[in-house]
Amino acid sequence: MKSKLKISAVIAVLLATSIASSLAQYPGAPAAATINPATGLPIPQIAAVPGVPVAFDPTTGAPIPQPQPGSDWKDPNWKDPDITLTNVSYDNIPLSEVVRSLREQFKEQFDILLPTGSGAIAYANGQSVPVSWPHDWQSDEIVSLRLKNVTASEIFSAMNLLFENNRTPLRWELKMNGNRQIALLRVLIDPVPVTTGLVVPESPEIKRRVYFVGNLIGDAKNGGMTMEQIIKTITDVWQMADATGGNIQFHKDAQLLVVRGTQSQIDFMEQTLKALEQKVDLKKTESAH
Repeated sequence: MKSKLKISAVIAVLLATSIASSLAQYPGAPAAATINPATGLPIPQIAAVPGVPVAFDPTTGAPIPQPQPGSDWKDPNWKDPDITLTNVSYDNIPLSEVVRSLREQFKEQFDILLPTGSGAIAYANGQSVPVSWPHDWQSDEIVSLRLKNVTASEIFSAMNLLFENNRTPLRWELKMNGNRQIALLRVLIDPVPVTTGLVVPESPEIKRRVYFVGNLIGDAKNGGMTMEQIIKTITDVWQMADATGGNIQFHKDAQLLVVRGTQSQIDFMEQTLKALEQKVDLKKTESAH
């Protein structure tokens, strides 16, 4: 009888081994159970980070917690204030106002450091990131969040998710500054441009021209003006144009106008002088008749 039971047990073991071997040949077959080195019993499978093998404590046999992606944003010594906000609502308000609200609601229990601004074209991971000039992160960055029953770190984490979703190159990092806790808003872009393959627009060439305006001086009845009137008229018209980066000067005794600016600004001034000359010629023609 005992011999029959032993034979049956051996057959059962061989059958189980055969089934396990067959299952392993097919994709998607369940993996063999991991054995707890301390107890010798199978350990329930836990979700693992792809590419990272599950490690176990050799003393207890319990799985060692794995680092989660992006977990480096918070210092392990950073502790949340003993305050939970029941209702957080930011409806399209500037980042500076969000920070002001957090400081008040959490009783200044941690410091907050914000970036100043960025400009031109920045780079992140070798890719160009266009940034307006100047871009003030504190006032230009708008936040929209609605949260309930959250701690300080949960609010910062939610904003990080918002930045990631909006592809905004910002990330909150919770750090320790000695014994003082800080929340640092880091700009995830390299402010030093890499010019390889980048077409940088050339600055407009600045030119200088000198014009004689004495031909515009004369009797008002004939369409002429005094030198003071010429200066005021040309200055008023110049200010109406986009005169950024350019300037005009007058030499009263020599009756000269000096223009410094881009080609488009110089063209505009020449059109103005031509129009004033046409006015004088028209008045002279009318007086002659």
